Amino acid sequence: MEHIDYFKLQAKNLLKDFKTRFFDEKENFYNYNPKYFDIVGIFLDFGIYDDDKDFKFTLMNAQHIIAQLAGFSKWNELEKASAPELELAHLLFDNAHKINIEEWKNYLLDIERENNIRLTAEEKLDIFKQVFLSADKHRSDFVPYRTDLEKKRNTPPADFDEEELYDKTDIYDELDESEKLAAIKEHQKNGFNYDLDETVECLHCGEQYKFREVKSIRIKPQYRGEYDFDEIVCKNYPKCSGSIIDLMKVDESKNCTREGN
Repeated sequence: MEHIDYFKLQAKNLLKDFKTRFFDEKENFYNYNPKYFDIVGIFLDFGIYDDDKDFKFTLMNAQHIIAQLAGFSKWNELEKASAPELELAHLLFDNAHKINIEEWKNYLLDIERENNIRLTAEEKLDIFKQVFLSADKHRSDFVPYRTDLEKKRNTPPADFDEEELYDKTDIYDELDESEKLAAIKEHQKNGFNYDLDETVECLHCGEQYKFREVKSIRIKPQYRGEYDFDEIVCKNYPKCSGSIIDLMKVDESKNCTREGN
């Protein structure tokens, strides 16, 4: 399918989703049963107010939104784009679960600033193919408007590495023993009533050990937010991603009974 025809189809699909509009008596606003797009999310983000019963949404309106989702300011700009620009727009539209338009623009801007260059349409297309199209490890920070891509975003990449994902050593510092004990006391105040000599089992790595053996970490100053706090983590951090909520108390009396038998 030609790129222009592809985007025309997407606009028609968006219009079809709009036509599922109904008034939700319980919530007291208009809602949708869409098949292709999160139309409520699109309207909210694009500042489109559909609360009037006579609100109209045409194919032209749908084309305008699709053009913006593909990286253009308006439909007319999309129609006049070059072949490489249209191919890139098509790829971006189909891979919004990996990187959305704004993330892509910022990504390119960083490359151009760092190298003091202006990328051509062909170079941008080549970068996208090499970095994002050929690999499945990327996931956008934003939920795509397309329902099929939302599912892909929530699916772990083919080269997913849990240890790499949870390795927090680049942004966290491990606390010393006195700081760890202070952090434990704070968690005890908040309902995590573990005694230091109690045996716990980490649900992530399966190891059992005394609670006093846990580690405590603190986010580095440059990354700290207003509500950050010292965390209690598994004794096997950073190899294990278990935190205090993953530590379960072990009934040692049952262990002794089994050993006695």
